[in-house]
Amino acid sequence: MAKNKRDIDRQLKQTEIEEAAAELFVEYGYEATSMAMIAAHADVAPNTLYWYYKNKDEMLVAALNRLVAEFLTNIATIQDQPLDQQLLTVIEHFEEASKLVATVHARLTQSASIRDWHKQFHLMLDAVFIEKLNSRGLSATQAKMMATVGTFIIEGLLSNPHTKQQRPSVLAWLADLLSAKAP
Repeated sequence: MAKNKRDIDRQLKQTEIEEAAAELFVEYGYEATSMAMIAAHADVAPNTLYWYYKNKDEMLVAALNRLVAEFLTNIATIQDQPLDQQLLTVIEHFEEASKLVATVHARLTQSASIRDWHKQFHLMLDAVFIEKLNSRGLSATQAKMMATVGTFIIEGLLSNPHTKQQRPSVLAWLADLLSAKAP
């Protein structure tokens, strides 16, 4: 079914709002970014934001989803790289938004929408790891445990920018661990 102009305008406006919100969240932090700032940056009236999002948390989730979707669109371009390089590419893609990772963790107990997004993000990342591990002959239990370890390592490296120099060696270790065949 063809989309009408109103649908296209709505999608375009949502994209503009999400991009504006993401820019401001990264630059100033979530707490320091007001809905009025987002509206001004997106060149819309403040009440317009509430036509698209219930609250600032939903806007953060939309911005995070856009970032993940952007990465997933480009994931095929790294499939031929060694696993440690693939993992480093994942971290580098999300590094720009590392403040958002800290915000997600800080708001887990305060926001159901952010808590749900975080859970889904972990499930997605675990699924990527499990697929790789299953192809190496690990049992479902082993693959799930290793995927959890891999997800925590990736998230930890993103959450702690002071680990930047350690990333290559940590990721090489993780890649070796993930590449090991089942006993």
